[in-house]
Amino acid sequence: MFKLPRLLIMMFLQYFVQGAWNMVIGAVLSAYDLKDIVGTTYSVLGIATIISPLFIGMVADRFFSSQKVMGTLHLLNAGVLFLLPLYIHNHNEIAFLIVVFIVGLLFYPTTALANSVSFRHIDGVKWFPIVRVFGTIGFMTVGFLMGDKVLSIAQTTDTFVLAAFASIIYGIYCFTLPNTPPATKNKKISMREILCLDALSLFKDKYFSIFMFSTFVLMISKTAYSAYIPVYFPVLKIDPASMMQIATATEVIFMIFLAFILRKLGFKKVILLGAISWIIRSLLLSQAAISESYMFFIVGALLLQGLCWDFFFTAGDIYIDKKANPEIKAQAQGLRFIVSNGIGLFMAASVCGFINNKIVTEKTMPEAAAQWQEFWIYPAVVAAIVAIGFWIFFNDKDVLITKENNNNRK
Repeated sequence: MFKLPRLLIMMFLQYFVQGAWNMVIGAVLSAYDLKDIVGTTYSVLGIATIISPLFIGMVADRFFSSQKVMGTLHLLNAGVLFLLPLYIHNHNEIAFLIVVFIVGLLFYPTTALANSVSFRHIDGVKWFPIVRVFGTIGFMTVGFLMGDKVLSIAQTTDTFVLAAFASIIYGIYCFTLPNTPPATKNKKISMREILCLDALSLFKDKYFSIFMFSTFVLMISKTAYSAYIPVYFPVLKIDPASMMQIATATEVIFMIFLAFILRKLGFKKVILLGAISWIIRSLLLSQAAISESYMFFIVGALLLQGLCWDFFFTAGDIYIDKKANPEIKAQAQGLRFIVSNGIGLFMAASVCGFINNKIVTEKTMPEAAAQWQEFWIYPAVVAAIVAIGFWIFFNDKDVLITKENNNNRK
């Protein structure tokens, strides 16, 4: 298990970098009077994610070691991140969206690759939740640094500068990770593999398809939260970077117990609980907009992060790893990421952006109270539809959650 500490640092840096540029992007754009392109920004990121992860996953599965691919992508991305402040300050929306698109192309495949590297070297059910916890700790750390109590840059373009420097450090570190060579390096390449049809063939499995469709639709609820919480909190006079650490702290707690809970309850019950939690969270955020005791509802919504994220998305990562054959695991993680943060994010950001721009026209309270209350009802309804459909149609009986033995895990 000497590899485990290196994987923990890897996941910490992966989400430290992501948090630095992605966590507060809505708050930064709003602070520079660019709120109207928040939805478009996430749509552009979704398009980037549709294009790159499956292809990069195929490259890692066949041609180059995964850790080298990750290192190269992060070093390239560092240079691109340095450009974002320039276009925000100049209000050059088109240039900003183009650069954000490139950031998405370079960054998002590394999340799937980080998962794939982890699963190649550890028992996924037993150790992946622990590894993933360090990603959450990285997210918490950068949020704390950006908040009002330390650097106070959560609503400034300095967040992107921080992300760029962190990406340089992480990119170099990636080359020190446990060697994760291509699983199918010596096999003859085919057009089927170039088009990633092996990973797409997973959709022949009925329950895999139901899970992926549920993830796709739930991205509306997830994107409403991730894109517009940084916009919503300043309206309530709340610092988003600092306050959101409540959410990430609960994510750590639930992640520690995820392996035990999965073994006890199985994938269906755990993922269903995650979907139900998204319903409750959205309703709490809705009520906060019109309540004098809004902090009670805000804290309650943030405390649900462990259930919302760990039980649905992290448990989903483990489910995907269980369903995929060893030779396409990197592609499978990329496929999941495309469905959620690619096509799903594009769809969700377009829907959420349209709804928010149409409903939320006021910038301050109390004028905006009823508007934000209405906005949060929509992601609650979507999560309810997902939960009901998943409960009726999904079955996890074909996926056994047992301890694994893998020759690569030494």
